[in-house]
Amino acid sequence: MSRQHPSNNFDAVRLVAASTVLCAHQAALSGRPEPQPFGLLTLGTMGVLVFFAVSGYLVAQSWDRDPHVLRFAAKRFLRVWPGLAVVTVVAALVLGPLVTQTPLGDYFRSPVTWDYFSQLYFGIRLFLPGVFEHALFPGVNGSLWTIPIEVRWYGILMLAGLCGLLRPRFRYLLLLLIIGYAAYIFLVFDVQHNPQARFLRPDFGCEYGSYFCYGVLLYHFRDIWRKRGLWMTGALVVAAAGAVALDHGYTALFLLLPWLVIRLGTFSTPVIRRFGRFGDFSYGIYIYAYMLQQLTLSLMGIHHPYWLGLLVSAVCVMVCAVLSWHFVERPALDLKRYLPGALRPAGEETKPDATLSLQGIPGTGASVIALPASGDRAP
Repeated sequence: MSRQHPSNNFDAVRLVAASTVLCAHQAALSGRPEPQPFGLLTLGTMGVLVFFAVSGYLVAQSWDRDPHVLRFAAKRFLRVWPGLAVVTVVAALVLGPLVTQTPLGDYFRSPVTWDYFSQLYFGIRLFLPGVFEHALFPGVNGSLWTIPIEVRWYGILMLAGLCGLLRPRFRYLLLLLIIGYAAYIFLVFDVQHNPQARFLRPDFGCEYGSYFCYGVLLYHFRDIWRKRGLWMTGALVVAAAGAVALDHGYTALFLLLPWLVIRLGTFSTPVIRRFGRFGDFSYGIYIYAYMLQQLTLSLMGIHHPYWLGLLVSAVCVMVCAVLSWHFVERPALDLKRYLPGALRPAGEETKPDATLSLQGIPGTGASVIALPASGDRAP
C-alpha cells in the first residue's frame, strides 16, 4: 500500500519531540546537566509530554473514525509492539553479547537475560548481565518505561469509548471528568511539590496521563476551538500566568503546552508539513536512542565535546530509526488492511474528518481516499 505525505505538521512535531529526548539524554548520560526549560522539567520530560498530548489527540481520532474494539486494539498493537519487539531482540541477542563484560556462557544462562524478554508483553526491564553496568546511569534502554503507560491509556480510552463517553452528546461529561482528573493531579496530589512524584519514586510520571487526556479533549472539541483559537490562547495564557503566580508552574505548563502543540500540529505549514515525506521516524528514534547513546558513550568515553557525542549518537540512531520504519513499523502498519471490516465497501460515504484532504495524518490535500487514520501512525 502506498502512503502519501500528510497535510499537517504532526510528523514534524513528533520528530522534534523525539529529538529533544535524544538531546536531553545525551547530556545526562555523559555526565552533563540536563537542560531544564523554565526551571521546571527536564527537556527530555517535556519531549515525552508532547508525545502523550499528540498521542491523545491522534488516538482519539482513530477511535472516532473506527470505534471497533478489536480493530482499535489491533491497530494500537501493530503501531507499538513490532518496533518494541525488534529493539528488545536486538538488545538481548545482538548488542548484549557483543558488549557484555560477563562471560557469554554466563550471559545466556542468566535468568536476567531471558527475563529481559518480558518487554514483549510490556514488562519493561532495564538491565542485561554485564551490559553498561559501569555507565553513569546503568541500564540498557531507559526510555522504554513510558511505553506501558502509553498502552495503559490506550486501554482507558477504549474503555471510555465502550461506555459511550466519546460520543458527541457526552463530550461535556468527558470535559468534566478530565478537568477533575487534572485538578487532582496538579492541585490535590500537587505533582510539582509532592516528593512521591520525583524520579524513581512510586508516582513518578503520573502527570503523563493528564497530557494524553488533554489531547483527547482537544480532538473532541476541535469544532469549537478552531473557530476561537485566538480567544482560547489568550484565556489559557491568563490562566497559566495565574498558576505561575501561585507557584504552580507545572499547572501552567499543562495548560499551555498541549494546546500549543496540538495547534501547531493541526496547521499545514509549508516545508514543516513535509518532514515526514520519507517516513515517520519518531518512534524509531525514541526506542533506539538511549541504547545507542549508551553504546557510543561506552566506546568513546564521556570526555569529549557534547556536540561530538551527540552527532555520533544521532547518526547511529537515525540509521536504526530509518531501518525500523521501512522494515518493521511500516510493514506492520500495512497489515491493518487485512483486519476484518477494515476496508470500506465501494460507494460508502466518507465522513469529512476521515478524508485525507482534511485533518487525516497519512494523507495529502490531493486525496480523499479513506486510508488509515492519523492515530494509527502515532505511538
